[in-house]
Amino acid sequence: RFFIYYMTCVIGAAAAQLIVAHLQGGIYPTVGASGGVYGLLLAFGMAFPNRMIMLLFPPIPMKAKYMVILFGAMELYLGLSGSSPGIANFAHLGGMLFGFLLIQHWRTQPPRRR
Repeated sequence: RFFIYYMTCVIGAAAAQLIVAHLQGGIYPTVGASGGVYGLLLAFGMAFPNRMIMLLFPPIPMKAKYMVILFGAMELYLGLSGSSPGIANFAHLGGMLFGFLLIQHWRTQPPRRR
């Protein structure tokens, strides 16, 4: 399941970045591995929303759900403002989006027998 989740996030991240790049007038090689990491970040925040974590810079303790929201909002801002050229901000958001959609899909499925 982990492999399926991670690859869904990676492929979704690459697709999201390619769509945004096409809308901006250029297409370039895209993988989406960092979008997979953002998908894992989202999964952690959904699985353990109230777990306290400590950021490195600045050292602020916060709940995992707030960290995920903060990272997502930061990527959205950086992507829309264009203030971080060379970084695929929409790939990160795409990884989070496709990860969220897959988790929601799995939650609606009946439990599998082994």
